[in-house]
Amino acid sequence: MATTFTEQVLQRLTDLGLSLPQDPPPPAGAYVPFRLHNGLGFLAAQVSGYGPTSLLGRIGQDLTLDQGQTAARTAALNTLARIQQALEGFDRLTGLLHVAGHVSSADDFWDQPAVLDGASDLFAAALQERGQHSRTAYPHARLPHNISIELEITFAYRP
Repeated sequence: MATTFTEQVLQRLTDLGLSLPQDPPPPAGAYVPFRLHNGLGFLAAQVSGYGPTSLLGRIGQDLTLDQGQTAARTAALNTLARIQQALEGFDRLTGLLHVAGHVSSADDFWDQPAVLDGASDLFAAALQERGQHSRTAYPHARLPHNISIELEITFAYRP
């Protein structure tokens, strides 16, 4: 019996020892978590979390590169959970298009692309070819609520 793409993605995550969060972090303001329009999907900022167990602070000051990659990976899991919610699974997902990664960085930290590899590697592992994307890395002195990572995602889907 053939498996659906959704089942394949969930199995790949299980094989990595991961699962999608049931309740990804909510929007931090007066906006919706996603918008779908004519085959394009836009996710509001995806983060690793806001609470005391989240990896908060500036990478290169409060957090190490490895911790930053872990935060990016967690933000990627939250991203996948939002896509699953928006599309009611992954079967209609045709691919990620662009990831804009915002990294809260110490003044002398310059390795934002390596931090964001934590997210990109997870997208590729879970979604395979559909997880390939273009990407931009932005350093910031601070991000809202002291978060370390914020991902903006644009994806394509079959309407």
